[in-house]
Amino acid sequence: MKTTIYYFSGTGNSLKIARDIAEKLEECELVPIAKVWQQDQLASTSEKVGFIFPLYYFGLPKIVYDFINNIELAKSNYFFAVITRAGDVDGAPLQQLDNILETKTKTLNAGFFIRMPNNFIIGYKTDSEAVQKEFFENAINQVEKITNILKENGESFQNKTIISERMNKKFRDKVYASDKSFYANENCTNCGICESVCPVNNIVLTEGLPQWQHKCQQCLACINFCPEKAIQFGTKSLETGRYHHPEITIQEIMNQKK
Repeated sequence: MKTTIYYFSGTGNSLKIARDIAEKLEECELVPIAKVWQQDQLASTSEKVGFIFPLYYFGLPKIVYDFINNIELAKSNYFFAVITRAGDVDGAPLQQLDNILETKTKTLNAGFFIRMPNNFIIGYKTDSEAVQKEFFENAINQVEKITNILKENGESFQNKTIISERMNKKFRDKVYASDKSFYANENCTNCGICESVCPVNNIVLTEGLPQWQHKCQQCLACINFCPEKAIQFGTKSLETGRYHHPEITIQEIMNQKK
């Protein structure tokens, strides 16, 4: 296999980008990080390796951080990353990736950011449909430019700084317990979708109601895919909308861990 893209996605933005890039590259395999991250012997045999995931607290999601630290990359020689984000702050993820790769005597060759609609509804309101459409259209053009660079093994970075690494580390250290603020209200119909879409099996149904098991990645798939808007995060989500990428199905999110 010439290229392997490892991706992580809670509500579909990063999966959409990963899928679009994979379709434009030759001999490219998509591998969900949620499916393989806890395997004992992680190794890539591809010439090129890509990592596609959302920006979390100015850096790497914990699951992505742990995965990249654990995977063996001796047989791979070109590395790239594409990071989806809701705002316009880059943060530290590219430098974090480069630092991890350096411990494996490798280097990050290319890194890109693509702005997508906000799904962090426990902090910010969702974007309007018009704004979402604009992001989707811009992403198409960015994917085209990115894949042209990747096909030529190009060296390219939008930004590669170490801003806010401390904040990201604090997030990673505490994220497992962050699910203490989740709950299901009286609108819950016991459908089990939240349990099914959780990429790390952090939700189990007890007497029909979701219970969080304190290994949360804060991907927010559970809250954004709930058809009844029954799942809340403290009081922060009571007045915000819900979002998941319109071209990514619940089944595709569920398949990440299969």
